[in-house]
Amino acid sequence: MIGIVLTIVFVVLIAPVLIALLVALYAKITGGYLNRYYIFSRKRSGEYELHCHPAFGFYYATPAKFFAMREDAIRRFRQRYPDATLFAVTSTLQRFYARNGYIGEAVHRKGIRRLVGRISDYILILCNLANYRKRNNKEWQFAHLIRRVNRSIPRRYVVFENANICLYNKTGTLVRRSKSEILS
Repeated sequence: MIGIVLTIVFVVLIAPVLIALLVALYAKITGGYLNRYYIFSRKRSGEYELHCHPAFGFYYATPAKFFAMREDAIRRFRQRYPDATLFAVTSTLQRFYARNGYIGEAVHRKGIRRLVGRISDYILILCNLANYRKRNNKEWQFAHLIRRVNRSIPRRYVVFENANICLYNKTGTLVRRSKSEILS
């Protein structure tokens, strides 16, 4: 009985903190750490993806604090990589991006990648202690966000793009083109 209780305590309380600390440490060592809520990763195409990954596992982020940390992360990325493209994939912030004029494209994932993406979204939602509040008289905030993850297809939004876009073709050769060449 004690073994079962200790396992549950480890899985629910300690494992998210340890995993978050290890990922944040790895991001810090490899240069992908932006602030305590955001890291980024480099993709094969030469673009960078923004990830919400709180460094200490559990966190308390109201919407205002969450978006302030997001803007701080984008500002830091711009300072380090002014010629790069930064994008974010999201299931929960689609209305925010649409309201602010971003155009997103659907990201279709199959099988295990889709399952892993959803599970990581669930964990991120449940680790935010600010989501344990009533949204209205009938619904909790974490339940609303989990429902949104279940009902929506993840979308990819470019959050920062400079005039010169660096891309790699299928052979791995760097191709540098301006936005005007791409749009025409």
